[in-house]
Amino acid sequence: MNGKPIFVYQEIRKNQIKTFLLLTLFIVIILALSITIGYYLNNIYQGLFIGVMVTIIVVPINLLTSKFFIIGSTKGKKINLDNPDHMRVKNLVEGLSLSAGLKNIPEIYVLPSNIPNAFAGGFSPKSSYIGVTQGLLDIMDNMELEGVIAHEISHIAQYDVLISTVAISLFSVAIILGDMLFRISWYGGNRRSRSNESKGNIGSIILIMSIAAIILSWVIRLIGSLLNLSISRKREYVADANAVRLCGYSKGLASALRKLLNQSKSKQYEKRDLQELGGENLIGLYIFNPIKSITNLFSTHPPIEDRIAKLESIY
Repeated sequence: MNGKPIFVYQEIRKNQIKTFLLLTLFIVIILALSITIGYYLNNIYQGLFIGVMVTIIVVPINLLTSKFFIIGSTKGKKINLDNPDHMRVKNLVEGLSLSAGLKNIPEIYVLPSNIPNAFAGGFSPKSSYIGVTQGLLDIMDNMELEGVIAHEISHIAQYDVLISTVAISLFSVAIILGDMLFRISWYGGNRRSRSNESKGNIGSIILIMSIAAIILSWVIRLIGSLLNLSISRKREYVADANAVRLCGYSKGLASALRKLLNQSKSKQYEKRDLQELGGENLIGLYIFNPIKSITNLFSTHPPIEDRIAKLESIY
């Protein structure tokens, strides 16, 4: 056992609070962008209206189309009940779904990729689904596979997929509003600058403000990306802790993560290999990212070694 013991409910609660704060910060950023756009349009309410309209268009579209995009990108197929490996997954999904209190059993898809991995999808337990790669089924024993499936069931039970989709949608809204701010401030600012050339320094001030808005739009894009990645990492810790609660022990998931870590080291996956999993944009859905990030700040997942250490200390 490494370090002091961690209690499962304490770990879940701590990371849920962090996720809520990060989502709130996303909303604050969108609000700030909308107000700034309104300032450049000389009408704050018009800016807020634009922000609201972009949000209520982008978020529902992402929620309604995500499944078709994910399953199509990963080439997932529904399980074949004549396949013993597929039946192994089905039995675990059914048992763990009941333990998690889910009223609906998630649909199960098997991905043809040889990269061992798994993900959960669906914006509610009623519309949920789980994907596992053939590579995962090939290397995991029953206890390890149970840990992985419990992790994905936890994502579904805790509405993590909805939270992740909303976070990605809010990030998209922030990018759209940032681009709008760029165009309004730059082109509008230039026009106002030319119309005010006769008024001394007013044109120069407007130009400086336009450049500041351009820098702000790119800073917002970077902050939004970091927020999205941070939310993803916090949800992984919560799902790990919940998986321990569902299984009643941490050994299976810890062993599975250790296998995934060793596999990624021995195979040395590159970014082009992620196309088997639907591309780099979907990697945040999976239980682990096989491509090691240069820094944890820009990683979709917490360090797998840290997750293993927490699991081995958890009660």
